[in-house]
Amino acid sequence: MGGETDLGKMKLEILSKNDCERIHNASIKVLETIGAQFLNDEALNYLEKYGSVVDRKQMIAKIPERVVNEFMKKAKPEWPYVNRDFKPIPKQDVYFMTFGEGTYMTDRNGVAHPSQSKDQEKVLIVGNALPAVDIPHGAVTARDIPPWRSNFAGIVRDWNLLSNPKKSAAGFGPIAGVDDESMAVAIELCSILAGGKEKLLKNPILTGGGCPTSPLVWPKIILDLFIQAAKNGMRTLAINMAVSASTAPMSLAGTLVIHCSEMLSFEVFSQLVAYDAGYNGIPAMMGCSATTMDVRKGYCPVGNPEMALLNAAAAELAQYYNCPNVSAGA
Repeated sequence: MGGETDLGKMKLEILSKNDCERIHNASIKVLETIGAQFLNDEALNYLEKYGSVVDRKQMIAKIPERVVNEFMKKAKPEWPYVNRDFKPIPKQDVYFMTFGEGTYMTDRNGVAHPSQSKDQEKVLIVGNALPAVDIPHGAVTARDIPPWRSNFAGIVRDWNLLSNPKKSAAGFGPIAGVDDESMAVAIELCSILAGGKEKLLKNPILTGGGCPTSPLVWPKIILDLFIQAAKNGMRTLAINMAVSASTAPMSLAGTLVIHCSEMLSFEVFSQLVAYDAGYNGIPAMMGCSATTMDVRKGYCPVGNPEMALLNAAAAELAQYYNCPNVSAGA
């Protein structure tokens, strides 16, 4: 336990500086000797162009330490927060938000139904009303969007975010997920709202976000989205969802190495795509929603002590890299 004597400012310190350095060094070794799989030919082109060793057959990029160092320096340490009206919101050390992609909504009568776009609106109304919530977000996915048009689910959510909140929903998102097509539409939509692309770049309210498939695999659809966002100068966000004893090592330290390796590969990729397009650095947020598997029952509980430790440690690693961070609440 570390921190000041003022109870309002005390904080729990999971990792020492030496711990962070050891996890960083192990992650660099992973990226240099094992690499990460980028299931996207265009992504591999970018990586190879800027110094990674690419195995086209296995679609693996081994990222040298010098490349990590070069592009981590370009990452913008600040995450600009503006509200829906493109005005800065008060700066805080920590923001609380309603975030998630829940697939069911429980009514007041206790009956659950598949979540729909109207449920997103309900969550936003509640989020706006709660003083403890800084950034209202959809929290559930719109399952009323037909599967063959799932790329528009993100656009529907984004429209709900931009239309309903009076708080700082735009400070974190909207997050144009799903694919590059929805990202392109979201950029156009937000550019119109901002009064032009240049004004949007000065007052960003849009984030291109996605998750790796642990361990160390970046799907094509997520990389397409990152490319679309970064080459247009938008913010990017990646959230690691590694599971100890399943998609990551049994130990929490080993899981943090997987987390860190994936986040470093994401940061480097986002920055080099933006650099290639003429931007000298973009805000790129590290995210964590890691947990652990209950090996006796074969499921992944959310809200266990290990999850709290992993996500707190991930926040400290982001501070070590001087990067913005979002972590799941247990």
